[in-house]
Amino acid sequence: MGLKQQLTNSTAWMSLAASGMSIVSFLVFIIISRILSPTEIGLAVFAILVVEAGKIILNGGISQAIVKRADWNHEYASSCFYLNIFYAVIFTAIVWFAGSPLTARYYDPAAVPVLQALVIIFLLEGIKVVHEGKLRREFAFKVIAMRSISASLLSGVIGVVMALQGYGVWALVAQQLSGQLLVTVVTLISARWWPEFKFVWHHAKHALKFSSPLMLAQLINTLCSSVLEFMVGILLGPAALGIYRIGGRALFILQDIIVRPLEQTALPALARLQDLGARANACLRIMRMSSFVIVPIFFGTAAIAPEFIVLVFGEKWRASGELMSLIAIGSAPLLIRYQVNAALTAQGKTLWVLGLTLSLLIVTMVLGYFWVSKGLIYAALAYMATTYFAAILGLIIFQSHFGCSFTVIIKTILPSYIASATMLGICWVTKNHLGTLPLSIQIPLIAFVGALSYLLLGLLVFRPETKNFLQEALSIAPAKISPHLLRLQHWLGFNDRVMK
Repeated sequence: MGLKQQLTNSTAWMSLAASGMSIVSFLVFIIISRILSPTEIGLAVFAILVVEAGKIILNGGISQAIVKRADWNHEYASSCFYLNIFYAVIFTAIVWFAGSPLTARYYDPAAVPVLQALVIIFLLEGIKVVHEGKLRREFAFKVIAMRSISASLLSGVIGVVMALQGYGVWALVAQQLSGQLLVTVVTLISARWWPEFKFVWHHAKHALKFSSPLMLAQLINTLCSSVLEFMVGILLGPAALGIYRIGGRALFILQDIIVRPLEQTALPALARLQDLGARANACLRIMRMSSFVIVPIFFGTAAIAPEFIVLVFGEKWRASGELMSLIAIGSAPLLIRYQVNAALTAQGKTLWVLGLTLSLLIVTMVLGYFWVSKGLIYAALAYMATTYFAAILGLIIFQSHFGCSFTVIIKTILPSYIASATMLGICWVTKNHLGTLPLSIQIPLIAFVGALSYLLLGLLVFRPETKNFLQEALSIAPAKISPHLLRLQHWLGFNDRVMK
């Protein structure tokens, strides 16, 4: 199987896994959000933010070191395993002994028991990092997907049952703990490997040298993605954090489904390419194809966000609708930063990944300091401003290291944003003419208008970009789908041979 096909299949499986996990989690969250108040949701969210931040950091660095290594080495993997266990223990101790009193003092004492119950996740996550790295380097994404979906279903059932029985916030805690336990157990079994009772210092030193900048980058990146929510909670209180979280919850699912799978699968694919030009071209092709689909999804979500929030979560969360629109527009450029990070990591330029992420953190903290205290709308605007800043800076760094012209980069990405922004404007105009139609009718109507307008823009205004997308899709499509794509190309008037 070719590298392009491996990337396509891997992305498909990771998208399936992310979809299953996120949908189950989202359904549980909907049930609980309809039962609990914004303050109660805010208490749980703060603890979950802390734990999720630790999990992301634990997965950074060591896992990539396993993936990037040319050959599998038992001693190297064993040394990485024990190194990551050490990290997990340190994280657990820090959160338990330092995080708990800080949470009680600066946020709310009621969030402390939830936080202390969830810290065991650090140990469960630390155990499986090397095993998951082994699966990823072998492109065993089907195994990862089936594991994640099964664990999500079982833990989701536990969460829903507890929510319906009145356990409230603790239903979320039970879902998190049971899901992590199941994922860890299945990962250990699927990898078919267990560490030797051997720790080789020079292997650990190599892993530390490679992973430390990435782990620090993950720490900074995690702060970038969560610092605004922490600021909202600390400066505006648990109720405001609950409202802000509801506004971003569906967007986080979209990110998990359509953005993060590409982030996770791009590194193994790009790392296999040794030529600088080939790696740059592959990264740009991934950006072009994914932007063509992903950017309009986020802009379209912004169009229906207010109606979606009221319909799904209820009238008491109406204030979250406008926040969701702004966060959706700000989520579109995440793809650019993730792909640039993957390309730089594959090139061994991890310090530049660190520099990019540190720049984003500084800008986020500065904007958050001045804007969050003004209210939730300003917090969402700060999020949007920082994501576009990071995307632009990332492209500048990418151009510097890979020698691509800015003209090529702009032509690769900008058409999707122009078409999506135009589509969003058409949707907003359409909404003003729907009057008092039920929300269950307004949402599909707006979505239909958005999809139709984007299609027409692609055929009439951005025809070369649409043609290129279809040709790229045809070159990686499975044999069963290729005839349908050929017929679609013929129907649209794109009859040229596939571009190489």
